[in-house]
Amino acid sequence: MLTLGNNLQPQYEFIGQEQTPIIIIDDYLREPQKLINLAQNYGKNQGEFKPDKLTQYPGLRMPLPKQCVVDYLKPLIQGFYNVFNIEQTLTPYPKDNTLSLITKAERQLSPIQTLPHFDTNDPNLIAIIHYLGEGPHGGTGFFRHQKTGFETISTKRKNTYLTHAQHILECSNTKPSYCTPQHSEFECSKHIEYKPNRLIVFPGYLLHTSLLNTATDISPCPQTGRLTANMFVHFK
Repeated sequence: MLTLGNNLQPQYEFIGQEQTPIIIIDDYLREPQKLINLAQNYGKNQGEFKPDKLTQYPGLRMPLPKQCVVDYLKPLIQGFYNVFNIEQTLTPYPKDNTLSLITKAERQLSPIQTLPHFDTNDPNLIAIIHYLGEGPHGGTGFFRHQKTGFETISTKRKNTYLTHAQHILECSNTKPSYCTPQHSEFECSKHIEYKPNRLIVFPGYLLHTSLLNTATDISPCPQTGRLTANMFVHFK
């Protein structure tokens, strides 16, 4: 069972030109090492970390136990309605809740994995990332596509954005690499630095990506790699 840290002080920010709300909470869990140990034990003894076949995540994932998901999300849900302007009549459904480790070397990346991405077109799907691994690791960047000005990819914007993204990939003649804040086609509007036990929450239709330190972040080891808990809540 997970317990929350003492004296939590959520920070609320409105990022980019579209002023999309995000939440940052430091020291979220009282004992984050419990999850690191869980990941280490499962990874070593039961082989639960596997490639994610449903998304473009460049690494390995294992499901979070149901009770962990409840412990994580229950204290947050009411705040989501308020911060993200979600209709009170909608019901929250957690989905795709995992512990995650980035393991792909840059040379192994597919073209789409080199760009900022969005998780959904639905403004009622909220993404949660919890930084768990100790040590210095790369954070998370939120981006604006320069030619369209898009920072969020709604259903109406999706086809236009994907056409531009495909053009970027077709015209690229560089070796595959993880995205950085300096990109010729995108402007980084917000960089949330990595800090162990920091939780960040944002709408899944924001363009974003991990900003990796390739010297420290690409590792299958839960104790030393860039271990995160990744969760989604869909209100419908």
